[in-house]
Amino acid sequence: MATLTPTLTLKSTDVTSDPLSFSVVDTLTINKAVISPSKAITSTGDLTLLAAATYTKSYVYLKNTDGSIVINVDFGSQLAMTLAAGEFAFFPWDSSANIVVASASGTPYVEYAVFEA
Repeated sequence: MATLTPTLTLKSTDVTSDPLSFSVVDTLTINKAVISPSKAITSTGDLTLLAAATYTKSYVYLKNTDGSIVINVDFGSQLAMTLAAGEFAFFPWDSSANIVVASASGTPYVEYAVFEA
């Protein structure tokens, strides 16, 4: 068993009438890093990045490394999120549906990692 410590910090002086500043830290127990940070090239066609049948409960990191092209992220055939240029996501995944990616245009890279719980 290993531990993974994700941290999220949000700060702003002008998004609300009061300054915003908070941080959330968690300690996750994981069995292993199934996929250490890797990159995959996307296209406008669907690419099954992570097949649900291959994993159990996991934590997933995704990042759009492109400077301008949006990457759509689906859980199965349902649009779950869009990652704009430079955006990232870290989330728990129950592996009940494939994680599928497709770019709005071109062939940007998506960086990803999987940590199985």
